[in-house]
Amino acid sequence: MIGAKSRTLCCVVVLCLAQLVVGKSWHGIVPLHSSRDDVRRLLGKPIFGGEGAIELFESKEGHVYVRYARQPCEEGLPADWGNWNVAKDTVVNIQITLTEDLRLRDLKIRKLKSMKWYTDESGATYYHDKLKGIEYQVVGELVTAITYGPARTDRMLKCKKNAPVIRY
Repeated sequence: MIGAKSRTLCCVVVLCLAQLVVGKSWHGIVPLHSSRDDVRRLLGKPIFGGEGAIELFESKEGHVYVRYARQPCEEGLPADWGNWNVAKDTVVNIQITLTEDLRLRDLKIRKLKSMKWYTDESGATYYHDKLKGIEYQVVGELVTAITYGPARTDRMLKCKKNAPVIRY
């Protein structure tokens, strides 16, 4: 059985994550609009990374991977990582690998089936809300990761409007 303390912690995590998925930002970090300096002001020094394309941070939700543009209009990168006319060190996406169990049904996402993007070889299914720029990685009934990326309103920042989206 789950104790009262564990139940309370789970409720807090669910409520925090439910608020996070309302918009396209995560803790004030907005893909294609925030910089590496903004991230470091909010999250501190990364536990991995430095000046490269990816930095790793720890948070109460889990491992946080922040990906940055290496140059404007970089092509050939998976999903929403490239093809953006933004300066070097601009946040492209933020992925949180969750450490606490979060059931998909607890997020109460409407029109989930229309958001299905694909299922990979490991059995994880990815649901992508293109309007908000949020992707959920789901295994079974559990959300294992949430990625915040460019939203539909950011289309004006695309370098090539018809560039193919490459899966991970």
